[in-house]
Amino acid sequence: MRYDAVVVGAGAAGLTTALTLAEQGKRVALVEKHGYLGGRSMEYRYRGHQIGLGSHLIVDPGDSLTRLCELVGIPMTHSARSDSMPFWDRDRWRPIQELYGGVSKAGLKRCIQALTDTDYADLDELDHLPLREWMAQYTSDEGVYTVWEAISILEQITDKWYDHSASENLYVRKMHYERKRTAGYSYWPMGGWATLWDELGAALVARGVELRRSTTVQRVLVGDGAVTGVRLRDPERPGSDDGEVLEADAVVVNAPVWNLARLFDDGVLPHNLLQRVRMLANNRNRGCWLGYWIAAKEPVIAMSPLEMASFQATPRAGLGGFTLNFTGYDPGVSPPGEYLTCVGAAFDATEHYGDKAWLDRKFHEFWLDVEEMMPAARGALWTKKHLVTTYGVVNKPGLVGAVRPDTRVREIDGLFLTGDTVRARGIGIDKAVRSGITTAEAVLGARVPFFADTVRY
Repeated sequence: MRYDAVVVGAGAAGLTTALTLAEQGKRVALVEKHGYLGGRSMEYRYRGHQIGLGSHLIVDPGDSLTRLCELVGIPMTHSARSDSMPFWDRDRWRPIQELYGGVSKAGLKRCIQALTDTDYADLDELDHLPLREWMAQYTSDEGVYTVWEAISILEQITDKWYDHSASENLYVRKMHYERKRTAGYSYWPMGGWATLWDELGAALVARGVELRRSTTVQRVLVGDGAVTGVRLRDPERPGSDDGEVLEADAVVVNAPVWNLARLFDDGVLPHNLLQRVRMLANNRNRGCWLGYWIAAKEPVIAMSPLEMASFQATPRAGLGGFTLNFTGYDPGVSPPGEYLTCVGAAFDATEHYGDKAWLDRKFHEFWLDVEEMMPAARGALWTKKHLVTTYGVVNKPGLVGAVRPDTRVREIDGLFLTGDTVRARGIGIDKAVRSGITTAEAVLGARVPFFADTVRY
């Protein structure tokens, strides 16, 4: 079977690329090794509650995933916005607004004005800087630093909250100030991620896309400097080269950098790309966190059921992270009379990736912290640990922007990459969708008019 394009992987970026190409009249096949769609933002029901790999919201201010849904006629309702952002300050929760005021507020306004005056393209020059170093040009107030860094903890989920990339953070701050007139905007898609991904899958099929779930791509095929298609793994003979071949002049790979090389024969990928991929895929550069899903008869919260709360260090575990009561945003994620909270904290993969003894100790300490910080957790109906070691490449200085693989692999005609671990801007799902739009346009060789006014990198 021959296609205009084969997309490997049905995460947010792969779904976006396939839908955009199909909407432009291209014959597309989308191959996903799992039975579900959405990649790392998958969901499933557990004891009546809707949970996933972690706390997935979206920071799209209306021009990435929201716009994609508009393109294919899928209604997506944003949840209500948070009514507070509590911050754990040594031994208590306090509203983040208390950290700035008076003289401090003037410093924050200078940062906002400087960002407003900066073009998106100029942010590329800040890939090597931590956020605080950029802010220090306009204020020396610790409270102002903490405000934007606390938002970064919620968005970026990295272990060193003071060492987030300036370019990545400022890109999102600028988007949100310009589009929503606020420092941070995020929402839950009402109905949940699994429902939305399945609706997008149905939209793919309706547009003639051949969607193959539970199907593994064994190899991306390359000959004479150009892709020729993909070979599927033969389920009866997994190690053979007898799997079905899907022919195409364009192949889009939606896989994180740590899975990329295994899709190609040795010596196929360009040396410079392979070296960057290996560096980014190193365990020390992975975003990792540990946490708990908590179900209770009352909201397990810091101050309000409709909040996004953050902390730089818990009392015992000493980890920075977040907490979010999902039922406050969408009652449908929980059975009647129950509430679902996710609380998590990032940790440094350099020293602790795969260290079971350390993880066991930190899970124990972290639960004691949760009980102290949010006493309602002591009456939990159940708790479920979650450990995420595949969140993405951490957005630290030197690991963002041009150091990441480009959308187009120029040395191999017809080969394209997409997803949140390649060169893209944004946070999580929003970053992946923006990457998917850009990748589809690269395959087409032209901008899609429907997305002409969307913010891109």
